[in-house]
Order: sequence, then structure tokens, then C-alpha cells
Amino acid sequence: MTRKEARDNGFKIVFEYEFQKTSAKELLDLFYTLNPEESAQTDYLNRLVETTLGNLDEIDGFISKYAKDWSISRISKVSLASLRIGLCEMLYDEEIADSIAINEAVELAKIYEGEKAGAFVNGILSSVYKSRQ
Repeated sequence: MTRKEARDNGFKIVFEYEFQKTSAKELLDLFYTLNPEESAQTDYLNRLVETTLGNLDEIDGFISKYAKDWSISRISKVSLASLRIGLCEMLYDEEIADSIAINEAVELAKIYEGEKAGAFVNGILSSVYKSRQ
């Protein structure tokens, strides 16, 4: 599984969290049970999901701060999952450049929700990026 595929699968698992509200381990176990062809479990996918869900309060704090006039509950679940994955990579993964994390999160939003969602995700992640410079 490539890093891009792991990120896409991680996005889906983080999206599923909004419905299941269970642990990262249980969500990953469910993913691997439903996708036996992904038997080569990747450390990156596991780390991405565990780090995102393990730091959800801090990640959601950034989203709340930079999503002007938008509460977390108003943001679509697709955009929210994209934002969470992007912020996880920006904040906790030193191997991933912020520009790549932003681009990949925007692409996920565009694929699964459309151009407007991509622009929304880009705006928030770019604001976080600028604030950290």
C-alpha cells in the first residue's frame, strides 16, 4: 500500500469514526477484516489513524479556531475527515511537508465531496500553516 493509498484509507477510517465513535484499534481491525486484500498492514496507515484519533481534541481545536463562523457540527463529515487527516500530518508527522499534507487533504475533499469542499479545506489548512510560520 502506497502512502497515498494509506492516506485515502485513513481518511475513510476517520470518516467512519463519526458514525462508530469507537477506538482507533477497533476501527483499524474492522477495516482489515472488511479489506482482507490489504493484509499487508502498513505502519503508516495505523500511525495516521491512531495519531489522528488520539489527538482529536487538539486537531478539532485548530479546526474550530480557523474555520471562521463554522462550528465543528456544521462542517460536513467528509470535509471534517479531510481536515483532520491534513492537520494530523501537519502537526504530528515531521516526514510530511505541510504543503503535501495540505494538497493531499484538499484532493481527498475534492474527490469525495467536490471542488467547493476542496476550497474550504484549503482555506482552513492554509490559515493554520500561515499561523505556524
